[in-house]
Amino acid sequence: MHADPIARLCSAEGVSTRRQACVPSASVRVGLLINPHARRLRRRSPRERLGGLLGDPAAVVETRDLASLRRALARLLTDGRANVLAVAGGDGTVHHVVNALIQLDRESVDDGLGAPPRPRILILNGGTLNIVGRTVAIHGTPRYTLERFLAYFRGAPLSRVPARRLPLLEVRWGDALPRYGFVFGSEAPRHAIDLYTRYGAGYSGLSRFLFEVVRGVHGGSRLWQEEGWKLGPFQDLLVDDRRYALYTAAVASTVDLTLAVGAVRAIRRPLLAPGFFAKVVEETEPRRMVALLPRLMTERDAPGVSDHPNARRMQLFGPYTLDGESFDEPAYGARRLALTVGESQERLHAVPGELGAEEW
Repeated sequence: MHADPIARLCSAEGVSTRRQACVPSASVRVGLLINPHARRLRRRSPRERLGGLLGDPAAVVETRDLASLRRALARLLTDGRANVLAVAGGDGTVHHVVNALIQLDRESVDDGLGAPPRPRILILNGGTLNIVGRTVAIHGTPRYTLERFLAYFRGAPLSRVPARRLPLLEVRWGDALPRYGFVFGSEAPRHAIDLYTRYGAGYSGLSRFLFEVVRGVHGGSRLWQEEGWKLGPFQDLLVDDRRYALYTAAVASTVDLTLAVGAVRAIRRPLLAPGFFAKVVEETEPRRMVALLPRLMTERDAPGVSDHPNARRMQLFGPYTLDGESFDEPAYGARRLALTVGESQERLHAVPGELGAEEW
């Protein structure tokens, strides 16, 4: 018996436990992972009410930092035998859970034990934007979603729980280990996220940031004078076989990219569509680029913007954002390391909001 939950998870015993927990006839067992820093979960009372729905304190884990995430997952999947992992947080929380799950499974595979089955992911929209949750039709508060799920499936066999495949992007510098995620943004979107957080999180912060950008382009505000260079243009982008010598921004997504609840959708991804959707802003003149902003937040065609609905590979340079998390370019002397975005072969399945669905 391994005292360390991670060692136990990756052991032959741990893999066997996970296999038994995920057979179709196994009873639904929910493990709840809560990010207490998520916008809807910062107060203790909502977290306590959410965890109380399961009736088992051992099935609930709060993770206050990334260092505790792997251990929390190991506890829920082995000690708790969870076959449905409820993730209470935003897109960043989902991102880190996905990457931790894949890495833990890879460590088990490296021991020659074979790939263990993965739990279904039940996304509880506890964050700011919740793009991934909305793409699988999850709406409402974390408590509402979990209550509804338990009303449908508490005590039921796992085979009754619908599952929708969540396609993933695979992003890597050179030969380094990849990161996985759903929504990728090049250097300009990454810097824009860093900048707009200064104005407060969520849609109100985004609106204030966009107002300042427009004001800066037309009137030369202090923000634009100090930070305008972060919004481009940039050099040398390749999407499949098309090369862009200059561009302002590139976005790739395997999910619907919705920028306001139920209203503004910049990218639509049909179910089981191949590859990923890539959108490239070719316009580099600031005033014309600002004029494009309203169209960039819709699915409408726009001059100076190119869409690649079923892209397979993107190559570029610089720091990036993935699911709202920021990643810096590694230092390799004077040489810049190419960044590659591709379609991943890793597979995860999420519980869709349409809980009565029989086919996905």
